[in-house]
Amino acid sequence: MATKKIISLTGYITRILLVAFLGVFVILAAALLFFQLLIQSGFIAPANAGETAARSEIERLKQMNKFPDDLQPSYYDFIYFDQHNQVISSSLSGDKLTKEIDKYASDSLTYSTGAYIQFDDGSRCLLTWKYNAQFTNETLHRLLPSAELIFMIGTGLMLILFFLIYTRRISQKLREKLVLVTAASQQITEQNLEEPISTAAGIREFNQTLQSMEDMREALKISLLQQWEAQQQRKQEIAALTHDIKTPLTVVNGNAELLLEDDLDEEQRSLVQAIYHSGTKAKQYVGALQQLSNFEVVSEDKTPLSINFLLHELDEALAPLALAKGINLDYHYTQNLQNVVGSEYMLTRALISIGENAVRFTDSGTVTIQVTQTETETHFIFVDRGPGFSNEALQHATEMFWQQDKSRTPDSNYGIGLAIAEKAAQLHGGRLVLSNTEVGGKVELVIVNSLSTS
Repeated sequence: MATKKIISLTGYITRILLVAFLGVFVILAAALLFFQLLIQSGFIAPANAGETAARSEIERLKQMNKFPDDLQPSYYDFIYFDQHNQVISSSLSGDKLTKEIDKYASDSLTYSTGAYIQFDDGSRCLLTWKYNAQFTNETLHRLLPSAELIFMIGTGLMLILFFLIYTRRISQKLREKLVLVTAASQQITEQNLEEPISTAAGIREFNQTLQSMEDMREALKISLLQQWEAQQQRKQEIAALTHDIKTPLTVVNGNAELLLEDDLDEEQRSLVQAIYHSGTKAKQYVGALQQLSNFEVVSEDKTPLSINFLLHELDEALAPLALAKGINLDYHYTQNLQNVVGSEYMLTRALISIGENAVRFTDSGTVTIQVTQTETETHFIFVDRGPGFSNEALQHATEMFWQQDKSRTPDSNYGIGLAIAEKAAQLHGGRLVLSNTEVGGKVELVIVNSLSTS
């Protein structure tokens, strides 16, 4: 396969201009050649045809020494005056006649486009002509008296048409080259780093830009791969570390619990209770870390999931918590909701995290869970009967390990539930929306339906 020749941007523009000049030259040359062919074929009379015909008629009139009754001018005009300088006959009329008389007022002068003939009876005749090509056909000559003007207009239209076509062609070629740069930029933006970027634009400066983007793609691919490997290693290490820490914490809590069963004085019991509660908090924190690491490490293929299945899994987790607090779970959804395609673990974990928060912050009453669908999205809406979100919580509650200082901070909350839910929503092309209602807090998990099946 032949190697495509590479040219500089200056050379490319120079080539465009040279081709444009060559096109103009060819059009003008072709137009002139065609004009000459029309003259040679007799379709158009040459520019001096009027003078030639007038000079010939002048010689004939000199020989006749009188004005003939059958004068038929071709490519020239005449005005016949009597001995009193009154116009008797003319091929002109109106303003044209007046202008010609004023222009050739003296018969003693020599004119380049006119001449007088004196007759013995004292009358005289003025013949005038113009140096312009004319059509020989009488109809065309009457409708289009100047063939040169028609020629120039036609040539101008051909040049305009040429520039329109040529500009469109050049624009298309440049657009094809710019598309390579745009596609490369879009490829990097979408983090499609597996497919190499084409650097064969044919223009050196474009190739250099594309090569720079290809180098960027390769470097970004390596960097992201290294970053991903480091994150995976860190997550695995956190998961292993939390698992190892749980054992000694269990021992500490177990021994503290046994000590509390013994007969201790008030100071000893206070100290042992502090050890027990601190160990319990540490176990809860380690459990939260383990839960987070397990969630982020999961790389599960998306499969069709029914809304009934997701709500069943949710109810299995929330029902015991709600029963223990005397809270009702109120589900609102229709039976004809379409399936969604997603990760079972991520979606159920996210829904359960939101539901647990709603139950936790509701002291009494009902937690409402509603599912709605549009053509493009599925909405899971949780409304609790708690204190609601503060202004600060509305801005930061989805941040990892963020804890609200007062109203929504029970001892077992470590600020990962909503962060996990938002992560799951984003992985499914959606979002997590926090707001308040008249009765409490509201959390809405939205996922897209682009891959859903009926």
